[in-house]
Amino acid sequence: METNDNNLLEMQEQMKVLREKLENEKIINNRIMRKTSSLTANRLKFKANVPILFGVAAILLAPSYLNLGASWFSVIFTWALMLICIAATILCNRYIPSMDKDLVSAAEDLTKFKKFHAEWIKFAIPMIIIWVGAIVWDVMRGADMSQTDQIAFFSGLAVGVILGGLIGFKLRRDQLEAADDLLDQIEDLKKSR
Repeated sequence: METNDNNLLEMQEQMKVLREKLENEKIINNRIMRKTSSLTANRLKFKANVPILFGVAAILLAPSYLNLGASWFSVIFTWALMLICIAATILCNRYIPSMDKDLVSAAEDLTKFKKFHAEWIKFAIPMIIIWVGAIVWDVMRGADMSQTDQIAFFSGLAVGVILGGLIGFKLRRDQLEAADDLLDQIEDLKKSR
């Protein structure tokens, strides 16, 4: 009977040691998952800030429209539109969570980021069409271009719009994929608790 009691005590001790090891492993696993989530959040922040660089480049290059025969209207309109886009991007990016906060708040912020992003495209595409149309109208109205120059202008504009659209949609897709990855990681972190 005494050996059974000793065996039982020994088994209880082994169970206690196993529980402690599992708890330590769970803590380490949680730290690794948090680190991964933090890296994903940083990747998302980087990708979400790239459009700001394009906006700044457009602001700096806008005065070159004057060389094409455009008026200051096109330059000022470009500046205003790009400043609105930069401000909206900054507002949207404030919803990218830092992973040192609680997971529920991080998930809520990320959901707001995705919603803002989805709503923003409804404004951005029509404004791009108006912006390109205004520049074309202004350049064609004020410029004394030969037919060759007009073909070069429209060809360059078409290539720019197509490349800009492709880059913009790729950036948007990458941002939304990174946001989805981060949401999945947050859910995994919630489950591991």
